[in-house]
Amino acid sequence: MPFALLLAMQAAGMVVDYFGVSQQSQMAEMGAKIQQAGIESNIAQTQLETEDASLQAMKNLRQQLGTQIATFAARGTRTGAGSAVSFLTESIGNFGADERMRRMNLMGKVNSLKAGGTIAKLQGMGENTKLWSDFSSRTLNRFPSSLSGWKQGVKDFSEGFGLTRSA
Repeated sequence: MPFALLLAMQAAGMVVDYFGVSQQSQMAEMGAKIQQAGIESNIAQTQLETEDASLQAMKNLRQQLGTQIATFAARGTRTGAGSAVSFLTESIGNFGADERMRRMNLMGKVNSLKAGGTIAKLQGMGENTKLWSDFSSRTLNRFPSSLSGWKQGVKDFSEGFGLTRSA
């Protein structure tokens, strides 16, 4: 086999390898974008759930305050003085504490989702780096690094890699 043909075949293999690695890298990037969209969707879902819980708690508070005011009115107790104020204030305080807890839980969940996205992004970057590193290693390993290696390569090419020459 002519030396030039063998080199051309080796070069063609390297080009095909390059396009394969490039396509794998692009697919990984598209997968990362899809994963990021999923994380953003989960964050939005969590925020909506928290807002809905706050709305339901606010409705419950209004019903509770209305019931307390009606009860005090039926007893003939003024709602602006004494124990009536303390009951109303306690209900409002409980709502405020619950609302703060909901907000803290929301921040924790959002931060957890964002951290997961960051970790996934770093893992994707590591996989991409490994992909290209393996490609460069395969490419560089195809060529000898010493003069004796080049001499042996030329000898192997001229001998047909151990195959017998045809007449």
